[in-house]
Amino acid sequence: MRARASLAVAIAVATAVSLAACAEATDAAPSPHPILTSDLPSDVTARGVLLAAVLLSEGDVERAVADGLVTPAEVDEAIRAIERDELDVWAQRAESELAED
Repeated sequence: MRARASLAVAIAVATAVSLAACAEATDAAPSPHPILTSDLPSDVTARGVLLAAVLLSEGDVERAVADGLVTPAEVDEAIRAIERDELDVWAQRAESELAED
């Protein structure tokens, strides 16, 4: 189950990064998105938010919460990210977290 979850996160990160790379470039350097710079609550990780987003669309998110794969807070953040079209920002945050590990 963890291998599937890791694969789902990797796919979500790759998809979001691809979408971000397609975004239009601007001349002025924008300030970083708050998701990239703010401290996250202890029960939220970027990888968990991305996994929750995948599970919301393709899996059983309630079971994933029950199994401890994602937290309710990560599910809430995933819903907000989907509604605000911010999954690409969470993917950037996840890449940063992976680089730090």
